[in-house]
Parts: sequence; C-alpha cells; structure tokens
Amino acid sequence: MVHICLKVILNAIYRVRDNIKVVTLTPSRMQAFNTIVQTSGLKAKSGLNLDIPHRWNSTYDMLNEALKYKVALNRYAAEQYHEAPSDYEWANVEALHGFLQKFSEATKVFSADRHPTSHLFLKMLLAIRDVLLDETWNTNELLHEFANRMYIKFQKYWTNPNMVLLIAVVLDPCMKADFIKFYFHTIGENVDLKMRELKWYLKKYYLEYENIVRIHTLPVFNISNEQATSESAESGTSSLGLVCGKRRVEFAFVQFVSQNSDARSERSELDVYLEDPRILVRPDENFNVIAWWKKNSDAYPILSLMARDFLAIPVSTVSSESAFSAAGRILGEHRTSLSPETLEALNCSINWLIGFDYEEEGEPFSGQRMFGSDDEEDDE
Repeated sequence: MVHICLKVILNAIYRVRDNIKVVTLTPSRMQAFNTIVQTSGLKAKSGLNLDIPHRWNSTYDMLNEALKYKVALNRYAAEQYHEAPSDYEWANVEALHGFLQKFSEATKVFSADRHPTSHLFLKMLLAIRDVLLDETWNTNELLHEFANRMYIKFQKYWTNPNMVLLIAVVLDPCMKADFIKFYFHTIGENVDLKMRELKWYLKKYYLEYENIVRIHTLPVFNISNEQATSESAESGTSSLGLVCGKRRVEFAFVQFVSQNSDARSERSELDVYLEDPRILVRPDENFNVIAWWKKNSDAYPILSLMARDFLAIPVSTVSSESAFSAAGRILGEHRTSLSPETLEALNCSINWLIGFDYEEEGEPFSGQRMFGSDDEEDDE
C-alpha cells in the first residue's frame, strides 16, 4: 500500500536520497557536513540513514532524519554546488513523513519478535483503516491522493481477514468475540453471518484440541490394579508411588464425573470463556496475554493449549526474513547505489574468491597457482 503512494513523489524522495549519498560517501564529506551541523546548533552525526528503496519503512526513517537536518543538507549542497531538494519537494517530503508515521508504528507492532502479535492484528488493521479515512487528508491534494490509492489496496486485500487470525483475537481475553463483532460492524459486513462462521471454526478447533487431550489422558484411566501395583513396586520409593497413585485417582475421578454426570448439557470451556466478561485494561497498559493464559490454564486447560498454538503464529515474516538477510554484510550499506548487474557481479566475485574450492593435479588451490608464482614471473 505504501509503495503505491511513494511513486507519486518519487522525484522528491530521490533528491533527498541523492544528497544523503553525497554527504556519506567519504569521511571527509561527513566531517564537513558535521561542521555545518554544529554551527546550526544541531547534534553531530557519525552517519545518516540511507534507505533501501524496496523497504518503505527504511525510506520513512531516512526522511525522518533528513527533515531534522534539512537546513544542514541544503547548506552543504549549496557549498558543494550540488542540487538540493526544492522548497516544494521538501514540503512534499514533510507531508509524506507525517502521513507515514502511523504506518511505521503499525509495522513495528507487526514485525515484533519478542511478544505475540497475532492477537493485535485486527486492532492495528482498524487503526490503519482509520488513518486512511481521516478527513484531514482532504485539505492537502497530495495526501488525499495518497489515502485514496492506499485505501483501494486496503479494500482489495484486508476486508476479509484470515480465520486463524480472527481466532487469535478471540483468544485475547481483553477483546474476545466482542472485538470481532465491532470490526465487521465497522467495515460494514454482515455481522451475524460472519459471527456464525467464526463460531463454527472455533467449535471445530476446540473439539480437535479436546480430542488431543482425551487421547493423552485415556491410557492413564485404563491402568489396571495389577499394573498400578507393579508400577508402584518398581518406582523404588514409597513416596513416588504415592504421587503416581494420587494422580491416577485424580484422573479416574475426572473420568467418573464426566461419564456419570447427568448434566450433559453443561457449558464447555469455550462457552464459559466466551460468556465470561472481558478483562478490562487501560489503553496504555501493557497486557501480557501469554501470562494470563498460563495463570488460567487450570480453569481453561483445553483453551490454553489452543492459545499457546494460535498466539505463537507471527503476523509478519519480517523478523524471520531479517534474521537470514545477508545483503548488508555482503554488499554493504551503499548497495542501493549500484545497478542489479553490478550487485550480481560483486556477489559472484565474493563467492569465487572466498568459497572457490579448486584442485589441480591433486594439490589444493592457492592464490599463487591461480595468478602465477614469483619464479614464473621472473622467467617471463
């Protein structure tokens, strides 16, 4: 969505990027830039953020820093006879920066890897929608065009979220199914139809997890008295046998109650959880949903297993992709200045020089054999 609007002011972004490349190209230029920075009353920098064009959040970070050093960048460009962004281009950059700030915050929430994110998905989706429909963008023709283009993409991909992510939202005790109703009501969908579909999937998954729990506990209930006696004798200590016996009694009691209870129409864990009131938290409070399920695992043993699995699903692949991203280490920070052909040639050269395993006549590869020894050079 963001790349759609970045194309509208591509020239302004290119001009800012080009000026930052000029400043950061050599240490001497960076030193000259810092001299201007200090005379302007700003904080000196060891370097400036240079974006990676296909990662819009890095473009936002670059523009965010460029706006802080706007005066210094313009003055440096004037002293070095380099073309700086015009006042109109700076105005467009400033407008874009303010517009993208909310999307940058949402990206940081989605790409976090230290806490679960799947249950936050729907809330951030509504926040993005609210930003796109904000009427304040109508006062600026450029921002109005941004919002319209992005909202078309939003409607295309995000009006019907994945059911797994909806279940993850339900498993947040602060939102439950009430937030799902609120979401579909807000976007104008058929709430009753969507909620029936959601409850069908919730029940389906709940029964699957209930079967898993039953399969793992049934062998304990079927242990005969002889087996229990032999296991107790083989345990080595009477205390361990007592613990095992106590556990078997507890499981047997649970089975007895479930088999002989007359109240077959009692509510399931899922029904109890959905009908219980939501946990009320302040908007600025950092609620730990994993800790809540761990604390309430005795009350909801089956649902806690569901929550463990569903809340572990990451919303974004950013964190996993960045862990395996080697472009910065292999090609450096200024790789965006190079053409695709040059990048490919550099990557191949590194593999040939470092990872090439060459053997000739049974002897290992060496730099002297490839380029010629000193003796050979003398003979020539």
